[in-house]
Amino acid sequence: MVYVPSTHYEDAYRRIADNAATTAGASVLLFVSMDADALCALRILTSLFKRDSIAYKIVPVSNYAEISSMNQTLVAQNQQIKSIVFLNCGAQTDVQDFVTLRDDLVVMVIDSHRPFNLYNVFWHEQVQCLDDGDVEKNMAELREAFNDIEFGDSSSGEDNSDESEDEASDQDRESRIGHKRGSSEMLGDLAKHDRQRRKRKTDMDPESFLRMQQQKAERRDARAVHQQMIQAYYAQGSYHGQSCAISTLMLAEQLGHPPSLDTVWWAVVGATSQHVLQHIDSDGYAEVVRRMRDLVRRVCPTASNTRLNIDSNARSSNAPESVLGSSATVTSSSQALLDSQLGLPGQPDDPPQRENIDPFNPYLEMIPEDEDEGYLRARAGAASNGEAGLLTSSKNVEQSVAISESTELKFLLLRHWSLTNAMQFSPYVATRLGTWSSKGRSRLDLLVAKLGLSRAEAQAPFLHLDPELKLQLYRKMHAIGADYNMADSLYAGFVRDYGWRKSRVSASDMVLAILALLQKDAWAGEYESIHISASGFFAAYDSLSQFDILRAGLHGAQHLQRLVVGQGISMLERQAVKTLRVFRLAILGELESSSHVFGSPFALRQLALFLMQTLRERSKSAHARLPFIIASPIAQETPEVDKLMVLGITPMDYPLVRPHMDAPFNRSTYAGESRNHFGIVFEQVASEVGAEAKQGFFDSSVMEIRRSDMSAFVDKLRRHL
Repeated sequence: MVYVPSTHYEDAYRRIADNAATTAGASVLLFVSMDADALCALRILTSLFKRDSIAYKIVPVSNYAEISSMNQTLVAQNQQIKSIVFLNCGAQTDVQDFVTLRDDLVVMVIDSHRPFNLYNVFWHEQVQCLDDGDVEKNMAELREAFNDIEFGDSSSGEDNSDESEDEASDQDRESRIGHKRGSSEMLGDLAKHDRQRRKRKTDMDPESFLRMQQQKAERRDARAVHQQMIQAYYAQGSYHGQSCAISTLMLAEQLGHPPSLDTVWWAVVGATSQHVLQHIDSDGYAEVVRRMRDLVRRVCPTASNTRLNIDSNARSSNAPESVLGSSATVTSSSQALLDSQLGLPGQPDDPPQRENIDPFNPYLEMIPEDEDEGYLRARAGAASNGEAGLLTSSKNVEQSVAISESTELKFLLLRHWSLTNAMQFSPYVATRLGTWSSKGRSRLDLLVAKLGLSRAEAQAPFLHLDPELKLQLYRKMHAIGADYNMADSLYAGFVRDYGWRKSRVSASDMVLAILALLQKDAWAGEYESIHISASGFFAAYDSLSQFDILRAGLHGAQHLQRLVVGQGISMLERQAVKTLRVFRLAILGELESSSHVFGSPFALRQLALFLMQTLRERSKSAHARLPFIIASPIAQETPEVDKLMVLGITPMDYPLVRPHMDAPFNRSTYAGESRNHFGIVFEQVASEVGAEAKQGFFDSSVMEIRRSDMSAFVDKLRRHL
């Protein structure tokens, strides 16, 4: 068994620790994908390495070509590296194709991308993939098929009743599993086995020969079935499994390290990133919230029990959905979870409500600035109350740095923006109200009025609004949201307090800040108020522990969101999105003012989600759930190289007909039946038209292609889907 079950993650870690004990320098190399989930997992994992005094080197990567290049410089010629860890990359491709597997090297893969490459999970003991439970529960038949194809003897027909031959065959299979594919040891074993088989065939009577031929025919039929099963497994399309951050937190617990405030928060943020980017469905997110809620209550037993109480006569909200505005089927489990989060009456675990508290910072009493001794002391530049001319107070208010369960509105960055901006630049609101038109803006103004806020209050920073108005906003939105096609405007989430004079940050807002910092180099020059010296990756890494950098990331997220919505509205007004029979297509031009920003897969995905959801809300039912393909120019060092980045996304509820639909390996705990089949289709079509294309990103639905090949590629794609 080369995959690691979810109950034995510590076994893979201890192999890394044992290898590190034999090396004086940095023995662990970390290949980290440039996304929020990988960064959160990195934070948790490096905290374990520091605790165990294991030296490591971090290498941020964005595609497999970079891993292959780093392998030549950091692995192949460096005997000091004893362990390699892949964070949110490596699971979908054969690791041996990109990394030199020396005999003393251990590889651990922590990746949420699916499906697994079967060579990683069933072939070599050196490669250890952390399983989220799906391999153990759903892939037993697939493992049997893989072993039969790779290790079975398709040409032999010897009588299986011969126990000695069976034992020899089993021993041969075990010895081959231990060798690298294509190695001289494995090829030698195969040659030896063939010689033994030919020798046995020379002393065979006619009856035995006929029996052998019949067994060979049966064997061929069985292998054909197994080949079809493996092909169906890879052809199902890409999807996502358990968050990397949750996997590393489980690893920490198995090693005996209790969860801390930081590690739990990082796991929450990593898992929430899958929800924000629509990598998991509503039931998958409901499962995440359940698991994280238990951990939050362990590290913050008092804080986590405060919920927003909504009037029971209000309309019931739908299941929690993506912050970016996806639509999904409501299920009883996800509905019950949201009702529990909203604090609806009748829930068995509803805590008693506390009085005279700020519902948006419930662990601190509301203290006016003229009574806040700490604030007055700092403003006066005094070291003590006496120096500031203040009387010593016996009242001691503890600073809050807790994580809380929360009821969130699908208004992006609401706590760090005004209500008007948060609604206008949220894809969820903009797509339903059409806020770019005069009619849509009128509907938005009417909605704000019905929420009980004046225009001045709606345009003021949300942080400065009266707490009663904030509470009223949530309750009224829950009550009247259905009138504006926003019945599901509330969802279950988590927030964190960072102490005095710092606004609370929700997990979804933090994800957007991290994604903005990862793309900092593309937009920071246009936003003069943001000054961060570190590169995008390490700025995002630092934002997980430094609030000043996080605040800059939140400002950057606001700027990016303006660009996304502005670009989307511009394309809709120009009718730049073409609706074809089986998909929609949008191509950004070189003259677009912000086209350079969308050369990043994350920004391009956010734009595609906005366009797809907007057209979904305004399309005929026949076209409402069409997949979406978007392309954007890529900044190149040489102007003569003109390439496009192409991204394909599929709605979470898009119906896909796949072979072996009822097979266990088609089930997923977090993604349900949702699959993205564009990775396979892009590869096939690019090969058929002879396009110059590069498809080595960790997200298989992303591809680079030469602009001159795009027309033929799209034409073939229309007939292929």
